[in-house]
Amino acid sequence: MSSVTLATGKKPAISCNKCSLSELCLPRGLSRDELTLLEEAIEKTVKIEKKHYLYRRDEPHHAIYAVKSGAIKTSLSTSSGEEQVLGFYLPGDLVGFDAFANEFHGCDARALEDTLVCELKMEAFQELCGTLPSMRAGMMRQVGIELEREQRLLLTLGQMRTEERLATFLLGISERNQQRGFSRTSFNLPMPRHDLANYLGMAVETLSRMFSRLQEDSLIRVQHRLVEVLDLEGLRELAHYNCRSHV
Repeated sequence: MSSVTLATGKKPAISCNKCSLSELCLPRGLSRDELTLLEEAIEKTVKIEKKHYLYRRDEPHHAIYAVKSGAIKTSLSTSSGEEQVLGFYLPGDLVGFDAFANEFHGCDARALEDTLVCELKMEAFQELCGTLPSMRAGMMRQVGIELEREQRLLLTLGQMRTEERLATFLLGISERNQQRGFSRTSFNLPMPRHDLANYLGMAVETLSRMFSRLQEDSLIRVQHRLVEVLDLEGLRELAHYNCRSHV
């Protein structure tokens, strides 16, 4: 399925300064006048239907996208069709930085469910970064977040057992939910299990056993894609979070 023509609307459903994700997204640290400039530059209602692509590998870099609702999966595929999941982007996350190196996207970005994103065209992005110091600082912060996620993923895949990988991932979702003002102990996982297993470097059958093991240990309760964390500290101990100087 190729990338889709995005349906856009110039009228925002909600302004940036009233958006619940504003402290996690582009507007963070901007003044009222700066927010006005940003709102004029952003396409507010960009919808990507489930399983459609926001962009494809090797496509030119057109924009930075802030996930407003739904979820995006980034991945790479071999010539024979084997896929490697690179990451999952949830409301408040920015996606599209992969094209900064050579102005072409280095991976595919696909909607896991019907998804809304705020679209900031590259021309407007470059102009805003040139005139708004707060915008430049926000972008540096987002690049730092991307690097930190990649480092944690390497640690998870390289040094942790399978149950520790799952515990670490669930804690990451829990913390991201808390930052967004949602429940950190009850949340839906938007990704299918085969995508999550791929991302965590294990077979789907192994992932299912790990979910069962965490339930048997009374750390979580799972019903379809709904996860309820029953013992947050126990999950943290399993993931060795208490041994880290920075979470």
